[in-house]
Amino acid sequence: TPQTMMILEDFDDIKPIPQDDGPEPVCAIAYSPLFIQAYDILRAVLKADERSQRAFDLTTFCLKLNPANYTVWHFRRRCLASLSSESEKNGTIDEERIEKDLEFADELGGTNPKNYQLWYHRRALLDFRFGGDSEEALQVARKELEYVDKILEDDSKNYHAWSHRQWIIRTLNHPQLWSSEIEHSHSKILSDPRNNSAWNQRWFALHHGSISSANAMNKHSALSYEKAKEESSYALSGAKVDPFNESPWRYLIGVLTEQWRVSHREGDTKDISNVTTLIQEIIVETREMKQWLEEQTLSEDHPAGPCASLLSALVDLLDFFKGEQELLHEAKALLGVLMSEDPVRRKYWLKRQREVSNLLEM
Repeated sequence: TPQTMMILEDFDDIKPIPQDDGPEPVCAIAYSPLFIQAYDILRAVLKADERSQRAFDLTTFCLKLNPANYTVWHFRRRCLASLSSESEKNGTIDEERIEKDLEFADELGGTNPKNYQLWYHRRALLDFRFGGDSEEALQVARKELEYVDKILEDDSKNYHAWSHRQWIIRTLNHPQLWSSEIEHSHSKILSDPRNNSAWNQRWFALHHGSISSANAMNKHSALSYEKAKEESSYALSGAKVDPFNESPWRYLIGVLTEQWRVSHREGDTKDISNVTTLIQEIIVETREMKQWLEEQTLSEDHPAGPCASLLSALVDLLDFFKGEQELLHEAKALLGVLMSEDPVRRKYWLKRQREVSNLLEM
């Protein structure tokens, strides 16, 4: 286009630097003449470290040719900082320039929703906006969360979008964002109960983003017992809607495993008793669900054969009680069924069955 030619012609005072693929490139990429011209000029600009308006315009053109080039994105941010009126004072970027560049990233992101460089660029720009007034930062965060939600409407399991969402909430660490995120994850689960990303986001929001290893878990990072009871009930409700959906079962086991480990690590007999009773009650409910499924007539919602998701969860529940022979025998029998009904993970179930057998022999 004429505008493109104007951008490139603006660098007639610079000697382009060709890409050096060596004397005998094994598999040379067939770049278009326009791509070669633009990136040859860009290499010369990078070498000169020229952070001018024309250099910034050049990054715009180069990113339209290749939105995944992280070097160009990095240099673009350096140009933004140099061109901003505030940059000399504190090294930041003008709010107006940030907003315009977020719009530019959005334009490119329409066809590249899983482009890591695009998401990182948004994060780097928002870092400047989140460092100011808390109420203003909260408004900026809400606007960005709306943008992320728009992306998730097209692809509800876009890892980059969920990761970006978590970064926003964790960075601001505002009570309103944490509480609203619980409701947001709930709406996503209702929309698609099999969306494991939404279940994961609920865990993230309830734990306020704390990531603790099994060894570091304590009462401060784990859910309270009462909240764990609520979440166990929430997960079971989801499992009852569709027992073949693995997501609520895995969420349930995660909640109970956390409670079991924390209560035993702390050594509080009351907590241990409460958690033990809770798991025993859930085992009874899961057995009843298993029996109910076995009594159903075949249909689309109730296919033939045992429900692997339910059985694997029941095995995990029984496995909490490693000293109960009767429960271990039940788990061993279920693992035998899983080896048959879930052949993809047959070796895994066999390993689990051997572990149970070793416990029975002790």
